[in-house]
Amino acid sequence: MSAVLQSRDNGADSPLILIADDDKATRVLLRRVMEREGYKVVAAETGAEAVRLCESVSADLILLDYIMPELDGVDACARIRTLERYKATPVLMITSLDDDASIHRALVCGASDYVTKPILLPVLRQRVRHLLASRRAERFMMHLAYHDSLTALPNREYFHQRLSEVLADPEIRAGRHAVMYIDLDQFKIVNDTCGHSAGDQLLRQLAHLLQTTLRQDDLVARLGGDEFGVLLLDCDMDRACQVAEKLREAVAGFRFFWESRIFTVGASIGVVPIDGDSIPLANVLSAADAACYAAKDSGRNQVQVYRPENEELRRRRTEMSWVNRITRALDDGRFRLRYQPIVALSSCAGPPVHFEMLVSMVDENGLIIGPDAFIPAAERYNLMPSIDRWVIDSALRFVGNLPADAHPLQTCCINLSGSSLTDEQLLPYIQGKLVEYGVSPRLVCFEITETATIANMNRALRLISELRARGCRFALDDFGTGLSSFAYLKHLPVDFLKIDGTFVKNIARDPVNLAIVKATNEIGHALGIKTIAEYVEDAETLEAVRNLGVDYGQGFGIARPQPLETFQLHGYPVKETA
Repeated sequence: MSAVLQSRDNGADSPLILIADDDKATRVLLRRVMEREGYKVVAAETGAEAVRLCESVSADLILLDYIMPELDGVDACARIRTLERYKATPVLMITSLDDDASIHRALVCGASDYVTKPILLPVLRQRVRHLLASRRAERFMMHLAYHDSLTALPNREYFHQRLSEVLADPEIRAGRHAVMYIDLDQFKIVNDTCGHSAGDQLLRQLAHLLQTTLRQDDLVARLGGDEFGVLLLDCDMDRACQVAEKLREAVAGFRFFWESRIFTVGASIGVVPIDGDSIPLANVLSAADAACYAAKDSGRNQVQVYRPENEELRRRRTEMSWVNRITRALDDGRFRLRYQPIVALSSCAGPPVHFEMLVSMVDENGLIIGPDAFIPAAERYNLMPSIDRWVIDSALRFVGNLPADAHPLQTCCINLSGSSLTDEQLLPYIQGKLVEYGVSPRLVCFEITETATIANMNRALRLISELRARGCRFALDDFGTGLSSFAYLKHLPVDFLKIDGTFVKNIARDPVNLAIVKATNEIGHALGIKTIAEYVEDAETLEAVRNLGVDYGQGFGIARPQPLETFQLHGYPVKETA
């Protein structure tokens, strides 16, 4: 396929016709006819000579005599078809043989069409025009399929195909090459402040900048959005790093003018070698992607080289491998809900039991995968809004199907990720699902983490206010992990405070943890907020948090997460301490 982009496109020039016929008079006649049509012509006397010519020139169409010495037209056609640049070039067979077997043999060996002798020149002209027009249309469609319409660069599909060719060719692979993954920094600012027209113009200009900064034989492609890929052939890592730094400097020094404003952008670049030794060849792209995002995490506008021993890059690649698995699981309906009771520790705490919905995933082999394995990747690669919506839909459907006598005793807690807090469509989605499944909002409590809430304070406050006005409740999860936990708490209209489990664990033996939990519980109560201790793993911890006056407990020491099929309508009793 690479020949599609590398061979010359004669659409704007006179097409080149290759004529192969051992009869001189026929060759002269065909040349004269083709030249009068405005075509350029090269000629061969034998099939073998035609093959040799094809190795050095790029003809747009071949007129091939069926019967020739040394190598007949059919065998010559078969050999020409083995050449990469001629896999789709039209071949018009000229033959005095009109029996079915001969025609079938020619077509099987790669002929596009045929004309019979004696040659009817009007028919020949028409066939040539038709084949050339079809070939131009094919090239145009191929160009569209493998090029980005905005920047005119090769697209992701072509980049992957070309890289696959390099990896599959032992001779090419034996050299030293490199792949780069480039992600623009601060591009979103241009889109958000000036609109997509400005963003599109910026991408066009940067695409041209990348092309002119690289060598002529280097391949640069737009992979999507503000991401680009570069393939450097015959380039060792020292040189590749120099090229990457040159590209980074070129982008950083670029100024984008739009109306009366001036913008600067940066480039985070991941570089990975292709030398057959350093990493598995099939993982080149994911390694370059991981290196690029490591560059972003390190402060942006940097070059990061992939090294297998780098623990951060290894973690990043592990996360990236989850992306396709999570997407397929969503498409295949392979997510499951479990519930874990949150139990009242005193008679005045409120309803004796409510429960938290926990999501898990079923892998391709039917094994259950816990959220700790896939949630980090889903958060990093923006898959959490889709998972959150699945959980909301499934949980509210479940609550809507509960018997009416279960409702006074149950509160269903549903987690919302930080990504969902910035989703403008989340509020109407939740409202619609409450109505669809006939669920009273007072039965629902949404859990949001402290760090996600602080990072999206304005939108979080709006979501909390809107849903609390309709009767829903909110819990602030993992409280105590932020640097300014108590300062923000009085501004958040939440109903429950979930004390982070890292402080609850070992509370019976760690006086510092005990003091933190005690202070958190007292401040929560001073603000009129019920408190929940997470990670209550044993009877000793349960007794400790109860003695501190914490309202609710959750953890393996009370009840483990269970499939929804085992749901008990009237709750779980609190385990008595010894």
